[in-house]
Amino acid sequence: MAARIMGLPSKPDWRSIPPDVLDLILDYLAPIDDYLAFSEVCLQWQHAVLEKLPHLPSHHKRHCRHHQQLPLLLEIFSIHDTDSCSLYDVMKRKTVGSVTPWQREYWECEGFSEGWLILIHDDHSLLFKVVLRDLLSGREIHFPPIRKTLSLVNNRSTPPRRRRYALSVDPDLKSSKDNDEFVLMISWSDSLNLAFFKPGNKDWVYIEDICDVKDIVYMNGLFYVINGCGILYSISISSCDDVYYKVRRITSHDDEIYKDDPLSYLVESPEGDLLGINVKINQINHLPEFAIYKLVWFSKNPRWEKVKSLGDVALFLGMSRSISVTASDFPGCHTADGGEVRKCYANSVYFSSHNGPYAYVFNVKDRTVTIPYMQMPETLVWVSPKFV
Repeated sequence: MAARIMGLPSKPDWRSIPPDVLDLILDYLAPIDDYLAFSEVCLQWQHAVLEKLPHLPSHHKRHCRHHQQLPLLLEIFSIHDTDSCSLYDVMKRKTVGSVTPWQREYWECEGFSEGWLILIHDDHSLLFKVVLRDLLSGREIHFPPIRKTLSLVNNRSTPPRRRRYALSVDPDLKSSKDNDEFVLMISWSDSLNLAFFKPGNKDWVYIEDICDVKDIVYMNGLFYVINGCGILYSISISSCDDVYYKVRRITSHDDEIYKDDPLSYLVESPEGDLLGINVKINQINHLPEFAIYKLVWFSKNPRWEKVKSLGDVALFLGMSRSISVTASDFPGCHTADGGEVRKCYANSVYFSSHNGPYAYVFNVKDRTVTIPYMQMPETLVWVSPKFV
């Protein structure tokens, strides 16, 4: 006599799975497309993803191979008055998800840091606004307006110079015992001076000591800033006093490094070294070329030394924040549908221009350039979601 199974529904009701079970399932998901696919099953599963994100500590995730994820390209296409935003996986060469768009008029995405998009509202008035927007949930953090210099207000026809941004820590971790309140630092004026904001302050704190900022990075409890003259500074911000800061000059101008182009990007390597990268466009083929330097610490005279090889490291350079990974952690593999996923190339620089429309891969060893992405969006931003 055949066994009779009683009480099984003809179709499973995925909405009825208890939240604690969904939470356990999410612990085993790693790539961003897994999270995106999970959240699209039903509204209850989407809520489970959004509730899970703030409780995944970034300092743990980034050093846990199970949750590692290569950076993705946020591609922004302008459609009427709204931006259409998609996440593109360069290794799989396909779109893996979408991002909730924001109102187009006067709002621009100018970068990404610690899981947050950095949006700027500039309506040509005397002030502009800065908003942090969570990449996946759409939650926003608003800041007081920043004043403009008079020359920036008057030069409306001139495109603004590339502003830079850096968060000290994911704002969702601000209550963690391991982190102080977050700090957002930006280059804000036509001369690219610095300003920073801490929660609890009524206004931005403006730093007049440094101008012509090329890039900002936060590492080892300090902001590092490099300017157009090639001078590297460190900035420490008091955890007790909301407005106190200290600027220290780390390096001097180096004529050998700056005979062609200044260092335009700063990035922390997987080993904890500070790398400086300059980029120039080849006048013959119009493709980017890169020179890479490592900051070598001497007690009295820190200096940049040229790097001939990145070894097992791949760099992702782009708007506002650059990212480094250990390439061998991401070998090529095959997807469930039989498609091949291209491996992350070691000793390479993945580069997206701040005004698009292409992404490039520069091989440091043979100095060749390939173009794995030609979708022609208005803006491209490398993003690394904060839950991976």
